[in-house]
Amino acid sequence: METPVPPRNSIPVIDTPEHHLGAILLVLLTRAPDDATLKAAVHLADNAAIASWALRPDALVTLSVEQYLQLLHYTAAPQVLDLALYLGGDRTQIRTLMDHIAQHVDDVLAHYPPPTRQA
Repeated sequence: METPVPPRNSIPVIDTPEHHLGAILLVLLTRAPDDATLKAAVHLADNAAIASWALRPDALVTLSVEQYLQLLHYTAAPQVLDLALYLGGDRTQIRTLMDHIAQHVDDVLAHYPPPTRQA
């Protein structure tokens, strides 16, 4: 008699840097989303991040989409997920999340301006 294999977990993978794990856990415990809301929120966050990359500031124009996402994950993963969950993963709210992401990127650039090229 075979032991039945449990169904595959449908909860999305959230790419989180180690220094944000506590904050992400706190967001998840505080918001307590069901599986569908979590999936929708992660999908919204991913789409908003990619759309934000397309509108990134000139100072970051040399970043690939992967590099931009890494920067965003490193600096603001909990805040982006928290707002995406607050918005319920509603795709019509993508601009709200994009504006939130842009503000975090602006804050990073204010504290850590990119180096200027020397001619």
